[in-house]
Amino acid sequence: MLFHSPEFLSLLAVTVTVYYTFPRARLYLLALANALFYAVAGLPWLGLFVAMALLTYLASKRAQPDLGPSARRWVWLGVTANLLNLGFFKYTNFVFQSLNRYLHLTADSKLISVILPIGISFYTFQLIAYLVDVGRGRQRPSRSFLEFWVFISFFAHLVAGPIMRAKDFLPQVENADQVRFNTGEFKYGLYLLLMGMAKKVILADTLAPLADSRFAAGTSIGALSAWVAAYLFTFQIYFDFSAYSDMALGIGHLFGFRLTQNFFTPYLSDGPREFWQRWHVTLSTWIRDYVYIPLGGSRVKVPRQLFNLILAMTLSGLWHGAAWTFAAWGLYHGVLAAVERLYRKHVETPVAGTGLGRRVVTSWVYRAASVFAWFHLTVIGWVFFRAPTITQALVMIKHMVLLRPLGFSYSELAMVGFAGLLFIGHALERVVREHEVRVHDVWRRLVPTPARALFYAAAVVLVATFMKGKEAAFIYFRF
Repeated sequence: MLFHSPEFLSLLAVTVTVYYTFPRARLYLLALANALFYAVAGLPWLGLFVAMALLTYLASKRAQPDLGPSARRWVWLGVTANLLNLGFFKYTNFVFQSLNRYLHLTADSKLISVILPIGISFYTFQLIAYLVDVGRGRQRPSRSFLEFWVFISFFAHLVAGPIMRAKDFLPQVENADQVRFNTGEFKYGLYLLLMGMAKKVILADTLAPLADSRFAAGTSIGALSAWVAAYLFTFQIYFDFSAYSDMALGIGHLFGFRLTQNFFTPYLSDGPREFWQRWHVTLSTWIRDYVYIPLGGSRVKVPRQLFNLILAMTLSGLWHGAAWTFAAWGLYHGVLAAVERLYRKHVETPVAGTGLGRRVVTSWVYRAASVFAWFHLTVIGWVFFRAPTITQALVMIKHMVLLRPLGFSYSELAMVGFAGLLFIGHALERVVREHEVRVHDVWRRLVPTPARALFYAAAVVLVATFMKGKEAAFIYFRF
């Protein structure tokens, strides 16, 4: 069920109304609403989700460290079960097709076909994080399965994040009956919901066919068109995914919940470290806490640190999708992160220790150049993510880097200019989001109430107009 569909908006309106009308029944209401939301994808998938949630919940009751040596076995049991569940549904097709391609087992390209349940990657990571945190003594087990189910299945973050930690969200669920209707919170929730819808239907869905048509050209695409395709997809995936996250945050505010913000204008980053502190933040921190640090993190020698970093990012790529293109995308970012770590340690930091070097490294010119360079490295990386095959991705990147064949075209140059405008809009978004309170105060002070009401009505009509006749799924729904 898509957030910008009439069916979901109807479910949301009814749920919010009943939520504030019957405070004592809130957990039962949310449990039912979450189940209905997910059941649209298929009752068997709902049954699978409930089963994995129940297994994790029961395992957590025996996974507390003070219960003795057996607790660790229960953690491993629950984590293994969740990983096997994810592995079977997400990677079975990939493994068999890869084996068939290299071993030539049969002429049929589809040896087996397993359907991927929606949101399985997100809820699996949440279940694993919860169980591991309980096993580490950092999180007490949930008091009841009802509360645990609402925490793990809340429809705002269920199918595309943010990946919520128990310490951040479970206490809010447990105290849901104490939430009081707050006009300011509710308005802010509607604002985020409308902004997310606008990003999705006006920007992301408009960019999608423009990028798709160029990627469809395959290896025959010219250098300029390849850059345009990569630019367009770069902004398409940002507007699409950040739109979902904005809407999720907005829905949370409607119920008096605070979900974790997932995006902080990532294309203004000056390198991999900052980028992953701004892009899909809840996944980045999950990979750090449950993959990179357990591998040794920064406690080991530098070569092992770099290996751990590259491995963690490659696994992150495979989490996004069961294909070699996603593994290549993760590996690419892992290598860039490793190079940045060496650069900052052996080049930037020593240079910044001198008088002139310090002024250069801390100057706005150095920052701007770093942002420009990293943005284009990110754009190149998105080619791996979007291209259907490694071969096409490598050919496109070769054309982009060598600028051959250039294939000059005024229309494509105009699209490069359009991408520049999107980048400027991205920068303006950062200004607005970082100064929301001040912008809101100025807006209310300078714009009369009737004019504000007219603007809101026009925004709703515009979004509804773009929504009419098209309900494209969010990109991250497939992961």
